[in-house]
Amino acid sequence: MPQRRDIDYTMMRILFAIAPLAGVLSTVAGCGGSDGGGGPIVLGDENNYAAMGSLAIPTVETAPATDLDICWTNVINDFQCHPVAPMADVDNMALLRLLHLTEPQVEDRLATGELAQADVNGYIEYRTNHTSTCAKLSQLSFFGTVIDVASEYTETIDQTYLLVFAKGTRPGVGARTMTFIKPTAGVTNTRVEAATGCGQLTFTADLTSLTKVKVPAAGPWLIDWRNITRDGQGNAVVPTAIDSVLIGFYEGMTVEQIQSDIFDLELNATALWDVALSGGRTADLATAVERGTGAKFSGFTRSAPGVWMLGLLCSTCQNPAPVLLTVLDTNAGGG
Repeated sequence: MPQRRDIDYTMMRILFAIAPLAGVLSTVAGCGGSDGGGGPIVLGDENNYAAMGSLAIPTVETAPATDLDICWTNVINDFQCHPVAPMADVDNMALLRLLHLTEPQVEDRLATGELAQADVNGYIEYRTNHTSTCAKLSQLSFFGTVIDVASEYTETIDQTYLLVFAKGTRPGVGARTMTFIKPTAGVTNTRVEAATGCGQLTFTADLTSLTKVKVPAAGPWLIDWRNITRDGQGNAVVPTAIDSVLIGFYEGMTVEQIQSDIFDLELNATALWDVALSGGRTADLATAVERGTGAKFSGFTRSAPGVWMLGLLCSTCQNPAPVLLTVLDTNAGGG
């Protein structure tokens, strides 16, 4: 497979479509942020969630230097255990060749966001036709360039092969499941049945130990994240890379309930609002737009109790899990 070092392939962006992953961020209980006196609502590392995760990707041993049959017929659930229609929902199959990494090392680096672009020294893909759930290895190409499978897919201790099955065709986005394939001398198997994604990802999140952010029920709501230095995985943050803000309301739910079902953070929300950004370190929540209706955000007052959440997102970062995910305290003087 030809090398792909000149393409901005950010490997961890495969994973959320999956979920926020890994790392531990020390947090302090209490209430923080602005007191609603008209100044900015300042966010800090103490306001951030912490998440821990691990991957257990199955392996299929195959004959080396062979034009394999690769099928995703059994991919009926994704990493979040949500249903997948194999024929309709899998748009792209990619094969990555990873240099000088064992399978456990690949899993660990994926889970911690430490897999570097330099680790990927080969990439080929196949755009599915939605009329079959199988393809030949020889049908994968490097953006149209045909690959000599017999010379490229060989047994070696220096390289690991990873199949990624995704919704959408943008490299690195929308993975539903993964499978290692291992060319092994003496093995005659020439068929790969990709495993379903459910059960491959183990994930926990902590939303209860963070410092809640105090916000007024009525505006102004200018949030400022220039003091954020680490994301939820403990990785360094470039504040100006944040390109959207997410507000969510969860009627009748507790923080503990949201935390226990973190995979469905967006699905469980009663309402969601988005702020699109083009740089900077601040955002006005009054410009947030509700998903589904297009209505502008009108405030944190609700007739029924529930939990308000705020997320800072970066679509171009190595890990697209929220840079910050926090709980809002909308009670006047609460803390």
